[in-house]
Amino acid sequence: MESLVFDTSALLNFGHRGELTVLLKRLAGECRIVTTSSAKAELTDPKRKKYYAEFLREHFTVQDAAGTPFDLATLSRLSRAIDPGEMTILMLAAEIKGTAVLDDKAARREAKILGLKLTGTVGLLHRGIQRTWLTDSECLARVAQLCNTGFAIPRPAAGQSFADYFAKLE
Repeated sequence: MESLVFDTSALLNFGHRGELTVLLKRLAGECRIVTTSSAKAELTDPKRKKYYAEFLREHFTVQDAAGTPFDLATLSRLSRAIDPGEMTILMLAAEIKGTAVLDDKAARREAKILGLKLTGTVGLLHRGIQRTWLTDSECLARVAQLCNTGFAIPRPAAGQSFADYFAKLE
């Protein structure tokens, strides 16, 4: 079973920013949904503390890498390029051969350098359309909501399909 290892940004996007719990429930039917204690610790908004405690308990397994799957030079490079939470996502994804769910450009670049499987919030929306769990208009509405709540992605053009939008991001 595939494991999806969510970083903090993806947690926020699937949580209060994008309200994508319907998609999480569908993903959980075919994937193990995981995050790390470091990503969990980055959810610090006191107004949403109770919300995220319940959100994590209901949808995620919190797990950390048992060891360090990277050599010292790689760890040194990663520590200069990305934050510690993102490092833990890459470490766990490498250890369990999971898919890192990252939206940060620098973290995505590092995941590609390491040869890790990678997706992001928009990629999981795309998976939702491929599986017919979501419609084109539902995905576009979620992207608009994400844009309105602080997720830094381009807005879809008027009349653009989600497939075209996704293709331009890739």
